[in-house]
Amino acid sequence: MEHLTPEIYCQRATLELVALLRHQHHPRGRMRHDSPILRQCVREVLANKFDGAQTNDTPGPWAVGQRPLKRPGRGGLSFIPTAQRGKTAIMLSTLQEAEELVAFLNHCGIAEFGAR
Repeated sequence: MEHLTPEIYCQRATLELVALLRHQHHPRGRMRHDSPILRQCVREVLANKFDGAQTNDTPGPWAVGQRPLKRPGRGGLSFIPTAQRGKTAIMLSTLQEAEELVAFLNHCGIAEFGAR
């Protein structure tokens, strides 16, 4: 992906998040939705904004959350890490991914996604 402005990365990420949430609400079998474009957008914006600083200190309406599991899941976690705001919860694979996405969403000022 070419180097773009943070605003363009935020716009592209929003489209990817809509697709991710759609998949999480209506999954196809047991397949996970992976978005390299979303990860690249997050990486580019956070690299420029924080330049090595901690991402989990970013204030804003998005927060890291947890969805409890009945038995250990990926990586032995007893929960699914989420990025959440209001009724929107985006499930992620790791706590670090959740922290980075929350910092990104707060930086971009992305609003809560409507109920689907």
